[in-house]
Amino acid sequence: MRVVASLPSTCAACQARGALEVVQALTRARLTWTERFACACGHGFEAKNVGLPTPGVREALMAQTGRVRVVLAAVPASGKAWPVLAKVLDAPEGEVRRALASLPTPVWEGTGPEAAFMRQALERSGATVQLEPVKGPPPVSRPSASRARRR
Repeated sequence: MRVVASLPSTCAACQARGALEVVQALTRARLTWTERFACACGHGFEAKNVGLPTPGVREALMAQTGRVRVVLAAVPASGKAWPVLAKVLDAPEGEVRRALASLPTPVWEGTGPEAAFMRQALERSGATVQLEPVKGPPPVSRPSASRARRR
């Protein structure tokens, strides 16, 4: 699965206006993103990365390709999904268990490849997951996304 977005950009060499192409993909259980820029003057670059793109790039991808919600429908009695959720949500496992005490419940919103990645990770741990397209305005950012990592 892959999604593509275009962001306005300016050539660093000649200052001409152009477009930065961003591609996010899920390939062989690996989430990647690539930025490409090419100008008529000959200047250009390509950068490849693993994981989530920068917040601005993520927002552009979601604005241009849509948002997808990951809904946790059931967690296995073994509890293997809780550590996965805690890592993904960047919160202590106990806090995640309390917050997700009532199922089904949404646990993530992002691009199509991000949602598919989350689904794969959670289903490997035995959880039952559904993906839904999101209509309407984007949600408020998760507080943990802006917090410094705990040490």
